[in-house]
Amino acid sequence: MTVRVVTDSTADLSPQTVEELQITVVPQIVMFGQESFRDGVDMTTDEFFERLTKSAVAPSTSQAPVGAFLEIYEALADETDAIVSIHLGSEFSGTVASATAARDALSIACRVEIVDSHAASLGIGFAVIAAAKAAKGGGSLDEVAAAARSVAERQYTLALLDTLEYARRGGRISRIESLLGNLLNIKPIIGIRGETQALGRARTRAGGLKRMFELAMAHPDIVDVGIMHATTPADAEMLADWVRERLPGVPIEIARLGPVLGAHGGPGIMVMVVVEGESRA
Repeated sequence: MTVRVVTDSTADLSPQTVEELQITVVPQIVMFGQESFRDGVDMTTDEFFERLTKSAVAPSTSQAPVGAFLEIYEALADETDAIVSIHLGSEFSGTVASATAARDALSIACRVEIVDSHAASLGIGFAVIAAAKAAKGGGSLDEVAAAARSVAERQYTLALLDTLEYARRGGRISRIESLLGNLLNIKPIIGIRGETQALGRARTRAGGLKRMFELAMAHPDIVDVGIMHATTPADAEMLADWVRERLPGVPIEIARLGPVLGAHGGPGIMVMVVVEGESRA
């Protein structure tokens, strides 16, 4: 019986990948004031970013509720007795806790393995893809979970913020830090793997893109690259061209960044994910 793979919408997987690899996606929650929307179900990415730039109300985000996970696990348990559920890092969200609570409440005989990716966006997505391919290849639950964890441990995510305003509105930084950053036109670059780290800053967007690219390419033995944009597809294509020139033959996934990271990073955010190969020592 094939192991089924579950993730959440912060993995930023394309509909084509989800369908092809039979991945089940649990939508995260985006809120504007008292209005609540399921990511990708009640509100599209285009609708979200249009509202983000026009609304005086700052959006907030929340993990999918336990009931949403439980409903999906129960439905899949009619088809399989093994599920691997891979989610947004516990450092950033309560998604893993919701999934775990749903697993513990499941009354049907079905083993559910929860994988904390310690990652975001395609940092999760690449782990999910590896798990789904292992499942399609007939892997056991332990083998599918191991495939996800292996990629999650070898990925590194970098993000360039075009402005600090949306991080301030979301309560991530103070108003003074935001004002100083915007007055100086600072473009922060952050790294995400288990925790968020400040990697640098640039005075211009062009300089920030170039610096993020160089930081990404400094990782050894890169076997996969992901490039995500919120509203700037031309920048994503430019970064992809740079990667092709630097790393010919390495697969590149270009994707649209979803509302959860977009709510905190703003419409100009750019993200790169690199996956390092297995050690050849």
